[in-house]
Amino acid sequence: MGFLKKDSDFASGEHFSVVSAECYFQGTLSVQGSLRVDGKLEGSVDNARQVIVGEGGKIIGDVTGQTVVCGGDIEGNVCAEMVEVLAKASVKGDIRAQKMIVEEGGRIEGLCKIGGEKSAEDDVKEDEEDK
Repeated sequence: MGFLKKDSDFASGEHFSVVSAECYFQGTLSVQGSLRVDGKLEGSVDNARQVIVGEGGKIIGDVTGQTVVCGGDIEGNVCAEMVEVLAKASVKGDIRAQKMIVEEGGRIEGLCKIGGEKSAEDDVKEDEEDK
């Protein structure tokens, strides 16, 4: 995953936000950098570069970002350029992505729209315009 790799630092311009295992967050979280969730987050995650849900982490809400790596649980729709569902992970919701990897044992309950001519961000914009 490379989330906290040795050559990453705050001087490089990469911004990391963490919801640790002891934390509970409720509300919409707009993240310009990367987000790691090891605790519980109830609400949407918007505009993230990378979202990583740790093995004990849980998001209840929609997730939008460039890359989403789920090792825990997501209950909501996921829209990203790249989605990775790890072996012990569960996604309950629809997934829209250009690319997706699901490890053996990873669970998805919902519809998946993978690939296509338009990017995942274009699909989100269309959905917002339809409302």
